[in-house]
Amino acid sequence: MAGIGEAAQAYSSGPGPRCITFQATPDELRLICARLSRQLSSEERHHSRALVLPADDEPTLGQYLGTLSVDQLVAVVDGLRLVELIESDRLFSALQPIFRADRTMFGHEALLRGRELDGTIIPAGPLFAAAAQTELLFTVDLIARRLALETAARTGNGVIFVNFDPASIYDPTYCLAETVAFVREIGLKPHDVIFEVTESGEVRDRDHLRRILRFYRDAGFRVALDDVGAGFAGLNMLLEVQPDVIKIDMELIRGIDRDRYRQSVVGHLIGIARDVGAMSVAEGIETEAEMDWVVNAGVDLLQGFYLGRPYIPEPVHRA
Repeated sequence: MAGIGEAAQAYSSGPGPRCITFQATPDELRLICARLSRQLSSEERHHSRALVLPADDEPTLGQYLGTLSVDQLVAVVDGLRLVELIESDRLFSALQPIFRADRTMFGHEALLRGRELDGTIIPAGPLFAAAAQTELLFTVDLIARRLALETAARTGNGVIFVNFDPASIYDPTYCLAETVAFVREIGLKPHDVIFEVTESGEVRDRDHLRRILRFYRDAGFRVALDDVGAGFAGLNMLLEVQPDVIKIDMELIRGIDRDRYRQSVVGHLIGIARDVGAMSVAEGIETEAEMDWVVNAGVDLLQGFYLGRPYIPEPVHRA
């Protein structure tokens, strides 16, 4: 029976069909899935099949009907890992500081993170990708909101930006009522909570988005639109959301002190925010020159590694 490293190498090298049998712990299975994801093409992952059985079990003919593609196997393994993180209370919020233009503290953005058993930090991207693949997006989004609010109440660091994906909320009245009740329970002021619309693709159901935003605003919260100037967050989304805070995409900020095109676009976005009474945030500031340019252009708030990296507050020890 092949070892895990030998299995990955043998399977991904050379033409022709392969059938590799190996034993692996859950952690080793995650490693081989990650390696196959990198080394196989999309078509190879789709057509390759995998069968997972308890150690030393001999597969029956019927069990072969339950084989998975490599993509499906990766989704299952990632989903099980995500469930483990949830059940063992290893998801938490990191906080990235946000400053006013005069460098005084304004608040923080809460960023979902996970923690491996060895202490390694898992960023938000893989967590939400696993949630989307395994239909756990609603659960993870709800946990992320609750962790963000709980962390804000515990640290008392002013305004808190809380990310949410409209696709994870199927009924605002039902899905968000728990969030509103929790804010009241932990003593946060609704005006100090800014819900930040984040979504990787086009928002197809605009009526649904309007209902979500109406629910938040009726409860006294403010709304921010993330990544303005990139992807879905164009002028149409500005008109749709009419945000209280416009967060300018970091790719527009990168090297802005040396790029007239970026300067023109960002200058107009800052002007739009000013004209409609919204606050503007320059995201992803990494140099003093970038900061100086956006401050001189009239931006209200600053965020980025130059000013402060995300940090992990002291954990809460639950009984």
